[in-house]
Amino acid sequence: MKPIKSIFAAALLMSLGQALAADSTAPEYKMHKVSRESLALTVSFAGTVSAEKTLQLTAQMPGRVARIAGEEGDRFNRGAVLIELDDTALLARLEAAAASRDSAAADIRNARVQLQRELYSPRSNSSGSAPGGMGMPAMMDQAFTNPIQSMMGMRNRGSERASDLVGAETTLAQATTRYKSAEANIKEIQSMLRDTQGVAQFSGVIQNVHVEVGDTVQPGQPLLDFSESAALKIEADLPVRLSRTLQPGQLLDVAFGDTLLQAPVSRIHPVADPRQNTVRIELALDVGSGATPGQYVEIRVPDNAADLPAQLTIPKSAVIIKGGLPLVYAIDREGKARLRVVRLGNAPDAQTQVVLSGVKAGDLLVDRPPRAVRHGIRHHEGHRRLQVLRLQEADPRPRAGPCRGGDAGSWR
Repeated sequence: MKPIKSIFAAALLMSLGQALAADSTAPEYKMHKVSRESLALTVSFAGTVSAEKTLQLTAQMPGRVARIAGEEGDRFNRGAVLIELDDTALLARLEAAAASRDSAAADIRNARVQLQRELYSPRSNSSGSAPGGMGMPAMMDQAFTNPIQSMMGMRNRGSERASDLVGAETTLAQATTRYKSAEANIKEIQSMLRDTQGVAQFSGVIQNVHVEVGDTVQPGQPLLDFSESAALKIEADLPVRLSRTLQPGQLLDVAFGDTLLQAPVSRIHPVADPRQNTVRIELALDVGSGATPGQYVEIRVPDNAADLPAQLTIPKSAVIIKGGLPLVYAIDREGKARLRVVRLGNAPDAQTQVVLSGVKAGDLLVDRPPRAVRHGIRHHEGHRRLQVLRLQEADPRPRAGPCRGGDAGSWR
């Protein structure tokens, strides 16, 4: 029996040795040492998310809303018609103006033909034709008046020709004036037709719709707000004292909902509000941040002038939440990970957390603790201890018990 027992014991030791050797290359946990730091006080202000470009479409003329292209949040490309007013009456006026223009164009053609006739074949030189037509007065002039005037030298053919030319030119000028008036009327109506349509000047989204289909609107009445979707910004009003400490490009913490990110200062307005003693600042915000135009956010601005005592700080990645409590794994003197409850203070930035109690300066914490970490597991040996315990629990053979007849190491 002894050889068999020795074989089993050697096999068990070999298995445990292989497990330890296989895990000897397991990576160590990343540790962080708790320290005290002098942190600047941060002051929170409310900011509003808006688009870099916002266009409010207003009614340019009285009318009735005939069509709205979409709802709030719908996206459209540049040149898309977003809203339309009823243009039935304007189209009728345009048709009438076009008819007047065509009639004036026909009168111009006739007047030009008549003018050409007067220039090259004037009626005043024709003795066989009656200037006034073939009615009775014209026939009397042709039979009696004109011959008598010619014999007595009373008829002036030059003045008659000049009068005929003036008449033809006047007719042409009047027709031309009617044509230009009709053209101007057409252009005016076409401009009014363009005003019945609200067109997107850039690609973006409908932010607000102020009217409904069928509403009657007046000039200047807001119809809808259209915002650019390619870039967002945050606007906030800060005290003049704090605005002086900021620089373009400086990163500030921005929080909304469960999101905490950093956004650079893009603009500091040069003129302060004398009544509020504030200065408006703008922060550039990434479109993929999840914020939407019109949303309120929290902006955290450092107050470098405040003198605060040094505080304990740890990385946020060392904190885990269980049962609603903030916890950390601290390494004790024996090198074992101990789970501790901590009380957290403010977060000066997106990576750092102030700790009010639960740890002290110099404590070692497990950063980003993996699932293998358990309360009481020794640092550097956590993985190996777990694997040894699992091997022991998985071994179905009975443990060595008391010896019978002095036979030490026997198996039951």
